[in-house]
Amino acid sequence: MAAVLVAVAAGGTFAALRPGGGADGRVRHRQFSGALDASGDGDPVAGDASTVPGATGGTNGSGGTAGAPAKGAPGTTASGPGGATGDPTSTSRGSTPGAIDTPGTGPSTPTSAPGSGRGTTPSSQAAGPAEGWGLLPTAPIQGRAAHTAIWTGREMVIWGGATDFDSDPFTDGAAFNPATRAWRMVPAAPLSPRFDARAFWSGREMIIYGGTSVEGVILGDGAAWDPATNRWRALPASPLGPRDGSVVAWAGDRLIVWGGSTVLPDDAPEDAETELKNDGAAYVPATDGWVPVPAAPIAARTGADSVWTGTRFVVTGGYHEGDDDDRLDGAAFDPVSGDWSPIADRPTPGSCGGGAACEGIWTGKVALFPISGVSYDPAANRWSTMASAPTRDGPAPGEPAVWTGQRLISWGINAEDTDDTDDSDGIEEPPPVRGGAYDPAADRWQTFPAGPLSSRVIHTAVWTGQEVLVWGGTGGDSALADGAAYRPE
Repeated sequence: MAAVLVAVAAGGTFAALRPGGGADGRVRHRQFSGALDASGDGDPVAGDASTVPGATGGTNGSGGTAGAPAKGAPGTTASGPGGATGDPTSTSRGSTPGAIDTPGTGPSTPTSAPGSGRGTTPSSQAAGPAEGWGLLPTAPIQGRAAHTAIWTGREMVIWGGATDFDSDPFTDGAAFNPATRAWRMVPAAPLSPRFDARAFWSGREMIIYGGTSVEGVILGDGAAWDPATNRWRALPASPLGPRDGSVVAWAGDRLIVWGGSTVLPDDAPEDAETELKNDGAAYVPATDGWVPVPAAPIAARTGADSVWTGTRFVVTGGYHEGDDDDRLDGAAFDPVSGDWSPIADRPTPGSCGGGAACEGIWTGKVALFPISGVSYDPAANRWSTMASAPTRDGPAPGEPAVWTGQRLISWGINAEDTDDTDDSDGIEEPPPVRGGAYDPAADRWQTFPAGPLSSRVIHTAVWTGQEVLVWGGTGGDSALADGAAYRPE
């Protein structure tokens, strides 16, 4: 099992868990003493001879997040280039039943292609400083971790998260515009507080779906926020109900929920049992309705990886109860024809959940699954093994990753550094953060300077088309409210 970071409650604080590397998949408990000072005293480690060319380790406190035009191919997202049937430049849908009116000044029309906000998108940022790091201005919200973040084409939108696991998660957020270097508030959603919700950009709205309640109940509802009107609306009820361990992913013009395990209602008979599923449903914003996703030609499972290639929704791996290990098989779904087709087995078993990202990163040619260390070429129906990430100079594969159009960029704590933390006083300090970039064409990782932010976990990162925006997270006993932008060469 790949080494990844997860977060759990420990005396009201955030703590880190990490698989112990044994076959049993048990985790070791790692608790950090607290957040480091955001001024940059987190012992960032600069790149070495393998550093990304041209990157600087500047800690420009004045920010400087705007810059030169994007180098990645605009118009694509981590969910795949094209494939969107809606008009991403369309304006507000107007009054919608169940919408919440909240006065506010919306931005001009967003232009980002639909997706998770982790891939290349058009950007409205003005020309500015060259490559390197710059701090973001202070956000108008409390520090939070385990939140969601998306990129709309103009703004990074932060939603949800919590200060600690003794507090209810937030249902509001904030949006940051790099061109104006200004934040604005996002009002509370018409949703109950929750952890682990998924967020996607539809081309005109941010869609929030699912998650886990503060009581640990799996949720199957959602809401959509329109940045042009600063208003929320509730999504229609899913025909599936809540599914534990299901795939929740964006597929061009729709949100797909697939697989997972049924969740028993409170009034279920004592002898009732949950059931693994291999079917699903898709929410289509254009019609504001759900359509069925038929059963796939593979065994039912939880924790499958997924990726949208622009034409096919691919699921792979996962866990089926009774298996000795994670799955190798997978299938691809065509939402136009409604047909599934099997795909080649992956070279190593893999699954997601518990802090491991479930969504692969689409480059336009291959899907990258950095946690498992494999890539998939749908045109050739062939899997390959990715070069190993740097063990001491780069972040753990489980840290947030974005696609720039040329490289996968990841920033966070290294997987091995926690083995060397100083706990002579009974308190472990968080290890330094690292930056790593993977070039699939060369099958090679490089490092880049870690920048001005303190060490942290369960933060977020989005790609604007020009730079990576990192925000929030926790260093241990408190959530962080700072962020920074990194502009590659």
